[in-house]
Amino acid sequence: MGNDTAAPPRNFSLSVGDRLQALAQGPPAYMRRRRRIEDLEERLVRLLAAGVDPSAPDVVLALAALNDLVDKHNRYYPIEANLPVDPRSHRLLDRGVPWRPLPAVRLEDVRARAVGGNK
Repeated sequence: MGNDTAAPPRNFSLSVGDRLQALAQGPPAYMRRRRRIEDLEERLVRLLAAGVDPSAPDVVLALAALNDLVDKHNRYYPIEANLPVDPRSHRLLDRGVPWRPLPAVRLEDVRARAVGGNK
């Protein structure tokens, strides 16, 4: 068992071939999804800043798609990122702090960003 252990301990090991295949596939799914969330949110901000009616189909559909992505991210991110569990609190940890799901995006928040020019 001595040579089979890893430091720090981990759930699995990847062969060199598996690592090269992962590199060839590009960023993990959770990173690509997070980027799509950010891009779609910026698109909504631009639409509203341009004066598009918030009840317009483009805005309504974009907001629905955005919240669907947020929901999927919250559901799959802990698994895809292999988040550890704090043994004391039994909470998932993300970079050493308790993980918190992304909040649903509200039209009011996007509208405030569009009016205020916050990025």
